[in-house]
Amino acid sequence: PHLKNVTELILQANKDSDDEVALEACEFWSAYCDVSMPPEGLREFLPRLIPTLVSNMVYTDDDESLADAEEDESFPDRDQDLKPRFHASRLHGSENGEEDDDDDAVNAWNLRKCSAAGLDVLSNVFGDDILPTLMPLIQQNLARTDDESWKEREAAVLSIGAIAEGCITGLYPHLPQMVAFLIPLLDDKFPLIRSITCWTLSRYSKFIVQSLGHPNGREQFDKILMGLLRRILDTNKRVQEAACSAFATLEEEAAEELVPRLEVILQHLMCAYGKY
Repeated sequence: PHLKNVTELILQANKDSDDEVALEACEFWSAYCDVSMPPEGLREFLPRLIPTLVSNMVYTDDDESLADAEEDESFPDRDQDLKPRFHASRLHGSENGEEDDDDDAVNAWNLRKCSAAGLDVLSNVFGDDILPTLMPLIQQNLARTDDESWKEREAAVLSIGAIAEGCITGLYPHLPQMVAFLIPLLDDKFPLIRSITCWTLSRYSKFIVQSLGHPNGREQFDKILMGLLRRILDTNKRVQEAACSAFATLEEEAAEELVPRLEVILQHLMCAYGKY
């Protein structure tokens, strides 16, 4: 009987100016869905919860990842750059049950990542029902084209990737236009927009490959493939990593469809081996 009041309290805490408080509160949404609580208990909060999550997905000025993202290929690799990365919320613990003091800023669990994970979970629970609230926020942030608003644009691209699984039915009619909009962002001047665009496009790999038989499908596929290959040769390490991961996902989905492009793919990969 008190769940509604508790949920209201958590939602307010999720907006707290103290990131630690907001992070603890943000863990609630995934936990709520994980334990199979009745989703209707959250439905009335969605119009206020979704804007909070999207707002908290924007990089904060003191996020250590921002400084890390400035490292270009001239910086030597550190030991932790070469170790495999494991992503886990503090709620579920790390892979081996221990905290790694050497874990780098890119891998640190924070409010931004927790909010994106929460949006992903909500999209899988509520599906297309979240789109009327979410899409205007995404469109509003993407429309902000000034340099000062790059973090809001980046969060919008992250949001599109986060809902790729849960909202695919509602998004499907708009995916050709959406993917076409994302492709130029692979060449954005801001490295973190380039890297998040690689990841988001990879989340739609199945659709991208399925579209090969449609008008303009092959052309769009080639633009994405060449865009990812360019980013594999990016001067920024974060972008290189995101592009390699995205290419591997697309490669797995496309399989023999890549055969006509094998020569150019191998040329880029060999160049990358020399560059890294």
